[in-house]
Amino acid sequence: MPTGPQHDRVVNSIVNGEITQEVFPCRCMEGDDHVEGPTSIDYEEEPEGYSVPGAEEIYLSSGMDEDYDFR
Repeated sequence: MPTGPQHDRVVNSIVNGEITQEVFPCRCMEGDDHVEGPTSIDYEEEPEGYSVPGAEEIYLSSGMDEDYDFR
């Protein structure tokens, strides 16, 4: 049963490194158009807690070179 005025609900997702959008009709209590999901892609930023598998071994085997620190 609808609870609010009809508006758009936009759902963003990342597919093959690009943002895609799907738009659905919505009647939630928010009452205004709203966006869910990522709004941009930052290729420089890594997710928090991100670690390359075997990063410690790579770092140690490279003579602890900062260029090979993927921990």
